[in-house]
Amino acid sequence: MRILIAALLSLSLAGGIHAQEKLSDAAARDVISIEWNNLVGWLLIGERLVATDTPPGDCKSELISTLQYDFLLNAERAGLVTIRYWDDRGQFLKEKDYTNKEKIEFAVTGKLQKMTIIPTKEAQEEQVKLEVHGRTGCMSFKVGDYKIETITENRLFKKGETQLAAISVNYRVGYRPIYRKVYTAGKVKIDNLRKANVLLRFDPSRKRWQTVAFDAANIGDEIKPVNIPAAFERIQ
Repeated sequence: MRILIAALLSLSLAGGIHAQEKLSDAAARDVISIEWNNLVGWLLIGERLVATDTPPGDCKSELISTLQYDFLLNAERAGLVTIRYWDDRGQFLKEKDYTNKEKIEFAVTGKLQKMTIIPTKEAQEEQVKLEVHGRTGCMSFKVGDYKIETITENRLFKKGETQLAAISVNYRVGYRPIYRKVYTAGKVKIDNLRKANVLLRFDPSRKRWQTVAFDAANIGDEIKPVNIPAAFERIQ
């Protein structure tokens, strides 16, 4: 089962390291370590509708994508949210344990209609911040604890006048309860030892390096280029 994290979560990438003539491995490690250890995920709450061919919803959007609904269904299975369907449209779901794929089909064809998503007390114990915007909102939570083990590539280059760095790392991560439980409920295997390709950009106004995007995989799997190519295209 696919969970496209980039579509489900808003990542808080804070901080940075002052640039030098050459970005050392130690400096690159510090940039990534500081930012990743400040990553937060956003659990969508409030009144929502599922739609096909729609961009991922944010804290204020009523419409959410099918991938976001898939994540929420796994969160429900993990006991992290309660999903209440309007007009008792979800009563038939008690007849059997429908798959996520079946529930997504019910949602996009109108059989389930609007829903209200409520975080459980277990999820609220991991809350970092709560945002409420009328009938919608988000609850943020810390993703995990990261340790960069090795830098396997460190290459500086430019696109136009933008200074960039292509960094590859091996790292360890201890996921916090929400991420870990959602992955387990979705039967997605996430190892503690992983690897990533990271694109850094130098911000001359702040004189520091910051993360633009990254793609990651288990240490024994292939990294699929998804986020970095899309981010690179947007750089002028």
